[in-house]
Amino acid sequence: MFVFDETFKTLQGQGSGINLAPWYNQAAETSITHMAFVCGTEDVVFVDSNAQARIFSFVSMQFRSVVFHI
Repeated sequence: MFVFDETFKTLQGQGSGINLAPWYNQAAETSITHMAFVCGTEDVVFVDSNAQARIFSFVSMQFRSVVFHI
């Protein structure tokens, strides 16, 4: 999880890291190129080097079943 300070100038990581390797093990050359928080949710969007976007839920600790190609 990430937390902003009260002035929204500092973003700090909290808790333990999340291993994303099980979802990206198809190709060793695949890397995450972009990440964005989804407003109003506890989700994050990752875009990889194959232009594939995936939504990760911090609630379920898994990717949603929907996969987008950009």
